[in-house]
Amino acid sequence: MAAIKQARPEVLLVAADGPREDPRCTQVRDHVLAAIDWPCRVQTRFLDELQGCRKAVSSALDWAFGLHEQLIILEDDCLPHPSFFVFCAAMLDRFKNSPEVMQICGSNLTGMRSPGHSYCFSRFGPIWGWASWRRAWQAYDVAMKEWPAVRDSPLLRQCCPEPCEAAWRREVLGAVYRGEVDTWDYQWAFAKLRLGGLNIVPSVNLISNIGFGPDATHTLNSADPRAGLAVQDLPSPLQHPATITAWQEADRAYLTQVVGLPAKAISLQGMRRWVRSLFKR
Repeated sequence: MAAIKQARPEVLLVAADGPREDPRCTQVRDHVLAAIDWPCRVQTRFLDELQGCRKAVSSALDWAFGLHEQLIILEDDCLPHPSFFVFCAAMLDRFKNSPEVMQICGSNLTGMRSPGHSYCFSRFGPIWGWASWRRAWQAYDVAMKEWPAVRDSPLLRQCCPEPCEAAWRREVLGAVYRGEVDTWDYQWAFAKLRLGGLNIVPSVNLISNIGFGPDATHTLNSADPRAGLAVQDLPSPLQHPATITAWQEADRAYLTQVVGLPAKAISLQGMRRWVRSLFKR
């Protein structure tokens, strides 16, 4: 909240899942609202019953994009650098009429920097602090009804040029489609994948995820190298790439460094074991 207060947005939307049997839920809601002490129009969506990540987050984003054409989005464990908000605002304005650009990221998880540019385009878009437009979110479907058609067509392999990528996508997205994982974000990744959508990734990391640990929902390993990554200032004025094209080297690094895929093919059985371990991280 201190970081948001420093940015002083004129409109602030606050959404929360329903409470567990824990008085801290009410305390957190009260704390957040009490911290909003600058001139600001506040809109809230507090659920009465626990729905979990899949339903609560996806429906909250549906609600928010129903109210506003564009949003900057932060979950409670994502701590932004001040320049994150400036960067998102600039990118939202610059690419609002570019349908191939579907997301603006705050995280740079590989550390790769496009030479001479403030950001690059990528096929991968972490959601630890991000921004987008209603026109992009309209492609989102939490039930992933289009998955079987994509899975069984040449499109999946066409969209996955790197070794092992199509197999990884098939296993992960299949598990999400079958309801085996309580999450909302792989469905967003699928929406971008099937449309060939691109993500904007800053040349420096602008988000530190401080939510790793044994009491987390998904990020249980506090020793994960992505935990609490340092943030840096993104200098201005921004230096823009000449074309809207995914940087292949950065995408390959994302698959090997962040996802953990090997550089060459592995067995389907091994891939399935790896995917199961992914959801337990």
